Amino acid sequence: MLGRSGTESYSLFLARWFALITLSLIPISTAGVNVGSAAFALFALISPEVWRRARPLLTWTAGATAALALFVVLSLSLAYSSAGFAEALDFLMKYRKLLFIPLLLLVFADDAGKLFARAAVWSLFATLVLTMVLTYTNAFGWTSLGPMHADDPVRRPWVFKDHISGGLMMAFLVCLSFALAKAASGWRSKVLYLVALLALINVLFVLQGRTGQVVAIAYVAIYLVVQAAQFRRYDKRARLLAGVGVAAVCVCIAAFVLYAKDRRLADTAQEVSQFETQNKNTSMGVRLLFYRRSIELMSHRPIAGYGVGSVRTQFERLASAQTGGHAAMAGNPHNEFFLMGVQLGLIGVALFVWFLVAIGRECRRLAEPAKLIAIGYLFAFVLGCLANSLLLNFTEGNLFVFLIGILIGTAPGKGRDVAAARARA
Repeated sequence: MLGRSGTESYSLFLARWFALITLSLIPISTAGVNVGSAAFALFALISPEVWRRARPLLTWTAGATAALALFVVLSLSLAYSSAGFAEALDFLMKYRKLLFIPLLLLVFADDAGKLFARAAVWSLFATLVLTMVLTYTNAFGWTSLGPMHADDPVRRPWVFKDHISGGLMMAFLVCLSFALAKAASGWRSKVLYLVALLALINVLFVLQGRTGQVVAIAYVAIYLVVQAAQFRRYDKRARLLAGVGVAAVCVCIAAFVLYAKDRRLADTAQEVSQFETQNKNTSMGVRLLFYRRSIELMSHRPIAGYGVGSVRTQFERLASAQTGGHAAMAGNPHNEFFLMGVQLGLIGVALFVWFLVAIGRECRRLAEPAKLIAIGYLFAFVLGCLANSLLLNFTEGNLFVFLIGILIGTAPGKGRDVAAARARA
């Protein structure tokens, strides 16, 4: 099924396989992703099909153009970055994942690419389910697996990733399972809906990542709105099943609200209060501090910012006379929009928004279930970028690039048709 056709090169075939492997390894292995992504890039660049497709496809793909433009502008800002050259270059290399997007579009721009894309989605699903099972067994004390696992209550269920990355991916598993369930039938559909419910319970009650919990609750809210709008179209049996599903989701949310007294999401207001009144270093308190610093820095250099990797240097300057929580330091403001604003000013914010909008438009051209999967993670990514620097982050950024890049590479369109025709010529 995923074999090499007689007309395609071995390099293109291997590039597809390494893209698939890299995507499936993102939830569990940093080293595996580094090796897999490098191998993917190598085989993609030596593939003759990629070079034949490049001009027609990239001409019609705004997402790839926006990704390249954002990386180019970040690179140019090395010339005036307030950080040292080595620090700025190291920071820039964290954005090199943007360069994979045009390559992924070129590698998957044919009918064979659709088969690999479908396999890639299911391989990611399998990896996320494995992670979910291990978080449950760790939380129950049955196992103690994973490099992130520890004995304290917060880190006890962690396996391969921390609460932010793990929670966001577990929230996305809710969306992924639901999308696959809608496209399935019979017992497979029921199993997939069950996985979605287990993932929802996991992110709300087992993991401690606020970002994942907010995304999961947002998914549920959207689902309830859609169900309410479509309820009259169902027959009696379908209405009963939908009603049971909605009731189960409501019970989970209600239980979370009641049980959340010792949960990090419920501690948000308290953390802000402790920071403001006691100058205590708390997670949400310092985030608000970072946002205020970012706004101040952007007001001083609103057009082009301070250059790539400049956040830490500028934060240290602003906090030089502070103590306690107000002296907290980080290399990014934990908000991708503010991070772009400090580094590249309004130019960077505009480019990042253009990039997200262009990707969103590409996602809308996909067929189901790929459309729901792509838009579902794009929604989680944008929401998460309001409280984290997800494009900068290794796990969330690579998941966005490889998942979205693979899927929109298979989207129908004039550029894809022309590219496929030239590749066959």
